[in-house]
Amino acid sequence: MTDRHHSGIIVTVASDVSGEDVASARLGSRFGRMDLLSQLALLAVEKLGVNFDEWPRDRIAICLASPAGSLSTDAEYWKGRDQVGGPSPTLFTYTLPSAPIGEIAIRHRITGPNLCFVSDGREVQAEATELLRRGEADACVCVIVEVVSPTLAEFLGGPVAARASASFLRNDKMPPRATG
Repeated sequence: MTDRHHSGIIVTVASDVSGEDVASARLGSRFGRMDLLSQLALLAVEKLGVNFDEWPRDRIAICLASPAGSLSTDAEYWKGRDQVGGPSPTLFTYTLPSAPIGEIAIRHRITGPNLCFVSDGREVQAEATELLRRGEADACVCVIVEVVSPTLAEFLGGPVAARASASFLRNDKMPPRATG
């Protein structure tokens, strides 16, 4: 999807990834320590191929939604209570639904506004559009990521899921500018 207009906002690029894409991803040593929710979100953003150097980092927003939030990671962390040594302190870092936003922000040095929704993601582009319309940001990375681990699927009685989509929106009145 390229250059789709919506009230002065342009969706310049979009991407989709699945759990199968994570195994072949090479995004540094930090990537392997992340939970699946963060890995998928970051991988979807990487697949966009956006040159973030064209934008002031404090003027890029991130809006993320996840239907189950961090519940799959929370369940894995909880299972660790019965293991020798207890739950993993590394996994604890990812027991917040907003953890993927932090990973995206760290990797790309994005310091603009961010929003996290525990939902199906229908509001993500609308919220991003509002941030841009109000002038709070010049561009926005939108991510919808769904992870339902086998442990969580068993508990919920539903299917396993691992997928993410991302898009990059910008205000058509605010073209990219070098931050040199």
